[in-house]
Formats: sequence, structure tokens, C-alpha cells
Amino acid sequence: MKKSGIIMIILSVVFLFFINEYYRYDGYKDVEVDNLGIAKVPESWYCSKTKEGLLYFANMPIENEGCKVYFIQHSIKDYSLKKNEFEAGYFLDNYYLDNVLSIEKIFVSPYGNNNVYSNGSRYQSCSFYLNNIKVNSYYINFEGKNKSSIFIIVDDSIDIKTMEDMTKWFQKY
Repeated sequence: MKKSGIIMIILSVVFLFFINEYYRYDGYKDVEVDNLGIAKVPESWYCSKTKEGLLYFANMPIENEGCKVYFIQHSIKDYSLKKNEFEAGYFLDNYYLDNVLSIEKIFVSPYGNNNVYSNGSRYQSCSFYLNNIKVNSYYINFEGKNKSSIFIIVDDSIDIKTMEDMTKWFQKY
């Protein structure tokens, strides 16, 4: 009797593990980030590239009236942000997405909310001016082997859990 009970417990744990892994990415889709890896983003997000070849995620193409941008790729660098950090922080280059939005005075502080995952990717708080309005938000830095890419969260409807999931589920090449 004891053996069958132990076997049932082991089978139940294994079953729960497989179910959890199967549904772990439910509601997310894979998006390739050139030269870096695969990011998982919510299925409902529309994904496209700017004229410069950077990714953006929105509810529809930016050419459409009423487009709501969620998440944008700011840049791809041949180095990690960690190498450019100063004690007081630093500013990133301004970013303009056609006539839809402008992001200026992007300040990244080495202090504040951040989290680094085993894949090397991290999220961190930042502040910027979105269409001339000051915003406190976050960015995600996806780390590849020799490059990293900064993605700025420009919509406050993205919750911390979604941001954490995208960061920790990133699969670098």
C-alpha cells in the first residue's frame, strides 16, 4: 500500500510539472530580436519594424490612426549597459517613432527597481519625456552574446508581471 501511494505522489508531481511547463507561455508568442535571440511577448501585440530596422509593439500598425504603442526597441549595442554605467546614471539618445511618439531625455539610473536574470537580461526603472510629458517607466535590456538591445516600455498598461516574464523568458542565441 505504501509503494502505490508513493508512486501516485511521484506521478502527480511529474504530471503537475509537465502541465505547468506546457501552459507556462500560454498567451505569449515568440518574436525574433535580430542577432540576440527570441523574446516572448503577449499574443495580442502587433509587432513590426521601423524604417531603421528596430522593433516596436503596438495594438496595430503605427500608420493607423489610434495606434497605441506599448514597447519599443531603442537600440542595439555591441556592449552591455553595465560597461557604460556611471555612479549618477546616464542619458540615452533621444528616440523618434515617425510622427507617433518622441522619447527624449531618457535617464537611466544605476539605482532603483531592477532585476537581473540568469539569461543576462534585466529590467530597470528609467525616466523620460514621452511627447513632452515626463514619465517614470522601465526598460528591458536583452543580452545576447556580444550585443545587447534596449527596449523601452512606453505604455503604463504593461504590468510588472508581464515585464518580468518577458525578461526572464528571453532565450539568447
